[in-house]
Amino acid sequence: MAIVSLSDNQRRTQFFQETTLLNLEYWQAWLAQVNSANITVVNLERNSIVRAILFGLDLGQVAWSTTYSLVTTFSTYMERGGHWEVWHGVLRRAIRLAESTRDKAGMVGLSALLARLLFQQNHFQEACRYYRQTIHLARQTGDRFSEARACSNLGYHYVETGQWYRAEVLCCHALDLFAQIDSQHGLAHTHNHLGCLYLRQEQWSQAEQHLQQACAIWQQLDDRHGLMRGYINLGALYLDTDCPGKVLLNSRKALEFAQLTGDKLAVGTIYINIGQAYRLKQEYAKAETHLRRAETIFQDHANARGLALMQDNLGLVYLEQQCWPEAEFYLKSALAAWRTLDSKYNEIQAITYLAEYELARGHSRQSSLYLAEAEQLLNRYDRPKRFYSHWNRVDKCRRSLHEAMSGQTTATRIQLHKRG
Repeated sequence: MAIVSLSDNQRRTQFFQETTLLNLEYWQAWLAQVNSANITVVNLERNSIVRAILFGLDLGQVAWSTTYSLVTTFSTYMERGGHWEVWHGVLRRAIRLAESTRDKAGMVGLSALLARLLFQQNHFQEACRYYRQTIHLARQTGDRFSEARACSNLGYHYVETGQWYRAEVLCCHALDLFAQIDSQHGLAHTHNHLGCLYLRQEQWSQAEQHLQQACAIWQQLDDRHGLMRGYINLGALYLDTDCPGKVLLNSRKALEFAQLTGDKLAVGTIYINIGQAYRLKQEYAKAETHLRRAETIFQDHANARGLALMQDNLGLVYLEQQCWPEAEFYLKSALAAWRTLDSKYNEIQAITYLAEYELARGHSRQSSLYLAEAEQLLNRYDRPKRFYSHWNRVDKCRRSLHEAMSGQTTATRIQLHKRG
């Protein structure tokens, strides 16, 4: 075995650089060989790979090309594993290094990764900024794939925030670009995003068509993670159209792929969908079991959005069983969470649930106050009336409230008549 002399600073620096580069190359080759479905093996080596990347970033331009390659390869594993805070810091450092080396192509790739991570962390405004930066840089460098991907992902962001015209324009532009460069991967993701858009707009047939197209492409590509996303969204479609059997069928398929690919937060989302399906079937014990499983996952990863969704749905489970203290606790917890997350769409929905809760308890005045608040927010944030299900639910609750108050008035008159 050769002995390396480390008698001076230059030789020590050279040795550190060489071993760091070898380490980066080793992990890059290792990830290329390991079965992507064997997430357990990858998790065992996660800290070693992150450490190798950090050493590579310390070397700066000397190791930049190899470090960048490993960052982009490993990003998917870190996102799916829910290791968002650690990876956030890594991506920030990598972007600063790309900027200092004037690597525009690297900045495109890293900006797209950071934007996607920021969206998952509920930092929506900053995510938008990085998506726009990605689009701008991609156009400068002629990177049509990255431009299309950023447009598609930004479009999905606008779906979630209710800016549906912008969402459709961006996703259709992305669909055209992906078709021009024959990117099946990109086409599948954009069909999925359009499916989510039409799902929100309650255009059920269009939503199902796009989601089925996405799943068909992912099936051809043998993309298990993509199929997981498609089945999750098909489950959501069948929830909104009151088909609990189809929800369970698609959710079980999604759960299988989520477990294979190690996407723990997706598992939490799937448990919520299964819980909702069992609530529709009035199998409340099974509904609560799955929602509690989701709660454990989202608590472990400090995922505020997932916890808020769980609280919404657990509140409804208790509401339908007339477990009043539990229903009130979870519905109010969900409302507070949505306000903290500044999600107006979900805040309005949570307020409407509370109006229904108060109405079910016979508290007409409190129900009326919640309804007035929901209507005020709808008139302020949704003047074009795009939140169809919210308007319909508020109108239905308002009619039920009028009927209840009319019944109370009639009962009071009868009592007064009897006393007279």
